[in-house]
Amino acid sequence: MGERTRGTHVLLDQDGIKEFFDGRSKKALPHLYNYTNYQDNHPDLVLRRDRYEKQKVLPDLRIGKDTRVLDIGCGVGRWAGTVLSCGGMYVGVDYSEPLLALARNACEEAKESNRQYEFICSSFQDICEKLPGHDAEDGFDLIIVNGVMVYINDSDLPKCMANADRLLRPAGRLYIKEPIAYGERLTLNHVYSEELSSDYSAIYRSVDEYEALWESLGERYSMARKGDMWEDSLKNRKETGPYYWIMEKR
Repeated sequence: MGERTRGTHVLLDQDGIKEFFDGRSKKALPHLYNYTNYQDNHPDLVLRRDRYEKQKVLPDLRIGKDTRVLDIGCGVGRWAGTVLSCGGMYVGVDYSEPLLALARNACEEAKESNRQYEFICSSFQDICEKLPGHDAEDGFDLIIVNGVMVYINDSDLPKCMANADRLLRPAGRLYIKEPIAYGERLTLNHVYSEELSSDYSAIYRSVDEYEALWESLGERYSMARKGDMWEDSLKNRKETGPYYWIMEKR
């Protein structure tokens, strides 16, 4: 029996979450992005949201020729084609190897072989060990974290932020988008989803909780832009919705 709680802190089973994502790769879904952005009952909504998001934030991400981009929790590589088409260099990291296989296949089918991209299997927590030799001086100009922290327990988040800080170059930007709870935090722990046909676990934190976490980065970061992601026509949840932050490292 699953657990659905408001306001309380619950530890999520990380192995179970990984099994969920590995299992998604075996499903027959209409669009590539449905594997990690869901909406199984409204598959075209994912494509509309993808277009809207990229049009909204791309100018502030400042991706140009040879911009080094790290996509943490890249899933099926939703940002890969956009980064490469802007002339950037793309590194996608995810801890689900089956999802990374879908991402690699998508890049190959799009004939991206002449572009600079790489996919690496790692969790956010262990990413610095899987990317040896990278630090803030020779690291990345942009780090993308989209829909990752919602699956990470509170105790691991400070290490994740320290890893991102270590890998981001001075004057680089950090783009974070996470589903947040409207009101108190909402935790789903092994709650069965009819839409996903699977047990599902996630922590929907409040905006204030995330912004308290950003304070751990110190005064070296300034907020370039933040806010709710979707316009009303793209919303279909009453209790949760995506919020985003774009921060610049001084």
